[in-house]
Amino acid sequence: MPYPPKLERGAVIGDRYRVERVLGSGGMGRVYLASDAKLPGKWWAVKETMADTADYERIENEAKMLTRLRHRSLPQVADFFSPDAEGRVFLVMEYIEGSNLSDYASRAGGVLDIPFILELTLRICETLEYLHTQSPPIVFRDLKPGNVMIGEDGTIRLIDFGIARSANPDKNADTVKLGTIGFAAPEQYEGQSDPSSDQYALGAMLLYLSTAGRFSEWTPEAQRALRPDLPSALVPAIRRMLSYRREERYPHIRDIKRIIQPEPVEGEAPLTSGVGGTSTIAVLGNFQGCGATHIAVAAAHTLAREGGRTALVELGRTSGAFERIAMEWEGEPLRGRRMFSIRGVDYWPSAERGRLTDIFSRGYRYVVLDLGTCSDARDFEEFLRADAPVIVGSASEWRSGDLVAFAHRETLRARPKWTYVLPFAAEEAVREMRRRLGHKRIYSLPPLSNPFDGNLRDAFEPILGSLYTRKGRRSILKLVFR
Repeated sequence: MPYPPKLERGAVIGDRYRVERVLGSGGMGRVYLASDAKLPGKWWAVKETMADTADYERIENEAKMLTRLRHRSLPQVADFFSPDAEGRVFLVMEYIEGSNLSDYASRAGGVLDIPFILELTLRICETLEYLHTQSPPIVFRDLKPGNVMIGEDGTIRLIDFGIARSANPDKNADTVKLGTIGFAAPEQYEGQSDPSSDQYALGAMLLYLSTAGRFSEWTPEAQRALRPDLPSALVPAIRRMLSYRREERYPHIRDIKRIIQPEPVEGEAPLTSGVGGTSTIAVLGNFQGCGATHIAVAAAHTLAREGGRTALVELGRTSGAFERIAMEWEGEPLRGRRMFSIRGVDYWPSAERGRLTDIFSRGYRYVVLDLGTCSDARDFEEFLRADAPVIVGSASEWRSGDLVAFAHRETLRARPKWTYVLPFAAEEAVREMRRRLGHKRIYSLPPLSNPFDGNLRDAFEPILGSLYTRKGRRSILKLVFR
């Protein structure tokens, strides 16, 4: 059937999103810039795609999958609308201002700085690793320069999730054969894809950037066209990533990360420590009154003192803790204000999950989520996505059983990066809890008499040390926009 005419300016989708103009068009559909009737001043990118009746269920399931993702290099998917009378589906995503990598490279004459290419590749690897470690793994399937957005603040995002899908090892073929010629892996033309297909596309994009946009497939001519200042270790890596046979590529995307950035020397911060993007710290209390909010406040001010804009979000609760903090510092109630600031930390009281997209889009270096006891299962998803998930409990005789019960209940979802904090616990109690939980990342915290001080690095070093900004290090991606 012919593609229906584009939506006119002023058309409203879902009684909320007003079309302002077309951002782009392609074989898969169109993307519109839309304003938000419920959040004045908020802009969205709305992806419109034609769907066959047989694909309705698949598209809806994959849209729901995308709304659960949260990573600093992925635009948040906020809404989805089932097919209308003409068979069009709409995916509402965070709008990213900036330019795509294809346009940026063209303006630079096709020759980009090597540090820029390496850091860009590292960020993309981190994002693909996040997607590939979902359960089931998510394959992006259309990685190319046009789908990599460089924000005006130097952040990068992978955009256009129109064809991303979960990898199903039980299926011999994808429902549809998708990808972009020149960047899609050979198996995609046969209707098959898995995480290694994204690796091929990354190799094609690296080759494209390393040959001033002349080649995206490994050939003798492409090898001769490689720029001479390319790091020697990267040349065989690109060739291996572009292997036609999937089993000849790297086993995991993290193997490519190690080539771009070798493991740091013990005691040194990782190369990416403090590099652009948002790091999320989620603080969950094991029981009411355990001090989770107190610790979240202290962590936020400690990170803010280290450098970088910091937000502290009271997620989806009406406990009034942030309201009381505002009264203490400002001497008056919030009166409907959505945010207030104390010593370089922006406080967001009783924020609903739907507002997280807006908060994450504001360019914060750190976002600390105060989850309380996390009674809402959807809020627990934010804990699972966080870069630093922190559980606050107690080692006391009458409370330690609660923490053990929580750990056993969440065994299947537990991750090595989870950190347990036991305020005021003695070292012997910490050792005992490590034994009972079979988990090393359990620490005590001394009394934090003034959580707003920010001078608590020593106390939080074991808990948040990997997130501290490395002094003197600036993002290569941000430097190019100076």
